[in-house]
Amino acid sequence: MSVVEGEASVPTSADELKRAFRDVFSQLASGVSVVTFWRGGNLHGFTATSVTSVSLVPPRVLFCVAQSSRSYASLSTGMSVGISILTSGQRELSDRFASKLAPGSYDDVELIGGTHRAPLIAGALGHLSADIVDLIPSGDHAIVLCDIHSAQAAGGGTPLLYHARNYHTIHQSS
Repeated sequence: MSVVEGEASVPTSADELKRAFRDVFSQLASGVSVVTFWRGGNLHGFTATSVTSVSLVPPRVLFCVAQSSRSYASLSTGMSVGISILTSGQRELSDRFASKLAPGSYDDVELIGGTHRAPLIAGALGHLSADIVDLIPSGDHAIVLCDIHSAQAAGGGTPLLYHARNYHTIHQSS
């Protein structure tokens, strides 16, 4: 094993560490999903790049959400959520759900009838219907654990990815 000589940049302040931390994680490519739910008769949701499988038995996933967001304030244990894994053609939906829109702003989003009361976005690569089983505050975000009640892969298509603060997709080789 060899060690490359040179100076590593070491953050000296909390702000520099925060910036360096964000820069490091911007290099991790992530799939883009939208988490949706009903509240007050309106569709609510947000874009998530932190959806992760946790367990196969029972089927469980987690996603993270900023505690300062309007969506976090609307989430509660026991409520149903839909998780839609976006295709490369759904960038506009990702942008919409990442912005701070007022309730009722998503009335034109095409949904499919999800099971277990969860709204799901039409045309996505995959859909999960779930119930929130725990919200765990951690720093400025919360880890949301969900038990899955149904899962459906659409098949075909390419995923929407987020890397280096930009959208990307996978180019299929022949």
